[in-house]
Formats: sequence, structure tokens, C-alpha cells
Amino acid sequence: MKNKILYGPQTKASLENFPFDYHTVMLEFVYAMVMIKKAAAVANFKAGKLDKKLSEKIVFACDEILKGKYDEQFVVSAHHGGAGTSVNMNVNEVIGTLAGAHPNDHVNSSQSTNDVNPSALKIASIKLTEKLLKSLNYLISVFNEKSKEYQDVRKLARTHIQDAVPTTLGAEFGSYRDILKRDKKRIENALTYFYELNLGGTAIGNSINAPKEYIKNVYPELQKVTGINNLVPADNLMSQTSSDTDFCFLSTTINILCLDISKMSIDFRFMASGPKGGIGEISFKELQPGSSIMPGKVNPVIAETMNQTYYLVSGKNLGIHQAAEASQLELGVMLPIIADSLITILKVVDTALKLFADRGIKNIVVNRERCLEHLEKSTAYSTLLTPRLGYDAVSKVVKESVATGRTMREIILEKKLLTEAELEKLLIIYE
Repeated sequence: MKNKILYGPQTKASLENFPFDYHTVMLEFVYAMVMIKKAAAVANFKAGKLDKKLSEKIVFACDEILKGKYDEQFVVSAHHGGAGTSVNMNVNEVIGTLAGAHPNDHVNSSQSTNDVNPSALKIASIKLTEKLLKSLNYLISVFNEKSKEYQDVRKLARTHIQDAVPTTLGAEFGSYRDILKRDKKRIENALTYFYELNLGGTAIGNSINAPKEYIKNVYPELQKVTGINNLVPADNLMSQTSSDTDFCFLSTTINILCLDISKMSIDFRFMASGPKGGIGEISFKELQPGSSIMPGKVNPVIAETMNQTYYLVSGKNLGIHQAAEASQLELGVMLPIIADSLITILKVVDTALKLFADRGIKNIVVNRERCLEHLEKSTAYSTLLTPRLGYDAVSKVVKESVATGRTMREIILEKKLLTEAELEKLLIIYE
């Protein structure tokens, strides 16, 4: 049975003012705000601003909301003005109705939209980023497995998309693995800034209407409610109210991760080009028909999805930066678009990482013969042979190979410049 409407006039006003055909505020953001309201109710009781009975009613209402019983009551469009006052009041009104409390005087006591919303976004981001990092660890482990599996697959390395020197497919996958490890470190570094909140700063960060006893107690309570043990007030609450660049830092590190994955995906699409008219060194297991008109066609759909994930994330990352730059004087007034964009990024990328691992990397099929064929037909061996045979002698072999279409191996053995055993020893490539 659908619940009756629990929100009040300020939420209704937002529905009239922001009637966009757009999704509502993300529940991760709403729930983080509800956690703050729960912690604030206890802290306000300890500070003497709420009586015990009313505090307990607010806490109970918050717990019921966090169980998902009233999700449909949070109706504010994610695209709205007012620095997030509409969604803060939506939360206040629903809790107030459930608890028999006043949304402003009781539920919002010692708070402001301007310290609740940024703090809630940090809490939501911590939880989502921790989940994303687990998925990234999984992807790294898959690349590590493949680097070992393919360590003996000799192939041609390319620079400028031109023949370069010999390498192994295992070395390439090991390189991708370690790129992702660096991306992980950047994300972890950005996340350290999210444990400092401006909660207790109220309107501009100078704590008007927030007693010291409330600020002292709200953080320990918030740690209990969220399960995040190192949440602390920023040294300068005003600085965290005025600036939104912590969110820019995290979104940028996620954007870099997606950029790297998109680059890898372009590499895979290049190596998988074909199957007959391209490089054809790898292919992907068929996940779905690749064409409505060309029978049997298989497309690298997961790699293409990773490219498009980067394009989506980079656009939202740019929006976050622009919104942060538009913070005016003491307030980051464009927080709603930052919140929606950042939460979207974190959720989409988390899914993409697992998708890339399970339906992308694990589905790669290596054509060992094709890898070796490209290597043997190229002139990539020349760099390895120069220290033994000399630059001039190798140059002659290269020129003859290009002119005749014969491989360097064939020419070197025919001219008895090296024995087959000597040649093979020189051409062994290690990761």
C-alpha cells in the first residue's frame, strides 16, 4: 500500500518551481542526510535543545526511513536551484511528519542546508568510493591473472601505431595492471579529504545557532550512525562551506581512472580489429549479435562501453568543476549539480569496473599464432640484433626484408649470420 504524502509545503513548492522531466535526488544522498538528522537529534538532546522524547521520535523516524520504507516521499528533482534547500527541507518535512516534530525548529535544529548537504555528500561519497575501490581491486586482480597467463605470448609492440620492438602480451597486461594501481592511489588520496566535514558550521561556517555542546557531540554520534569512524570537523568550517573543490578532486581522480580504462579499451579494439581484415591478435567472446544486417558480426561492445563511460564521466566531471568555480563568497551554491553528478559517476564507474573485468577482460581470446605472425613479418627484431651484428649489417637485413617480403629470420639464417639457436636466444623477451 502506498504511503500518504508526508512532505510539506516547502517540498511542494519545489515541485512547482523545478518541474523537470528528470530523476529525483539520489537516495544515497538522501540517506546520508537522514543519518545526519539522526545524529543531530541525539546531539541536540545532549546540548539541551531537544527533550528526550522528541529526540527519540526523530531517531526512530530516521531509522524507519533508512530501512527504505519511505523512499517515494523524496520527490525533489535532482536538478534544482537554491543550494539544496529543497532536498534538505524534503528530508526535514518527512522526518517531522513521522516524528510529530517541527521540520525547522526540531529536525533542522543546530543545522543549515549549507552544512548538512556538503557533509551528506561527503558521507555518501565515502561509502560509494569504498565500494568502487573494491571493484577496482577486483579488476586489478583480473589483469594480474592475465599478465601471468599471457607472459609467453610473443608479439609486436607498436609506437605511433607503427611497428616498434618485440614484447609479450603478458607485459602489456602487466602494464595495464600497474596503471590501475596508480589510479587507485590517486582515488585513495582524494578520499582522505572527505573525512573533514563542515557540519556544525550552519549557514556560512561560523556556527551561528549551533551550540558548542552540539558540535562536540554530533561527530561521535555521526560516526556511530554512518559506521565511518574518522569523521571530524574541519579546522576551518567556513572554508569547507565556501569551497566545493574536495568534490572536484575526487571526481578528477575517477575521471583519470576512466581515461586510462578508455585508452586500454581503444588498444583492445585495435588489437581485436578484424577478424580477417584487421590486426586480429585478440578477439572477444560473442555477447550479442553485432549487427542487424551483417550476419555473424561480433563487436567489442564492452570495450566500447568503457569508452562511453569515460565520455559520460568526463562531461560530469567538467560540470562539477564549473559548479565549484561558481561558489560565491561564503557558499557553494551549485551543490545540487555537484551531488547528482558525483554520485552518478561513482555508481556508474563501480558497475563499469566489474563489467570490464567479467565481460571484457575475462572474455578475451588470444590468437597466439597471429601475434607471432605479426612479430615475425615485422622488422622489430632489428633493435635486439644490433648489439650482436652491428647497425650496418642489421640495416642491410631490414632493407632486404622490406624489399623482398621475406622475414628477417629467413634472411639471417640463409646468410648464416647467426645459427637458429643463437637467433632464438637473442629474441627471447622477458617481462
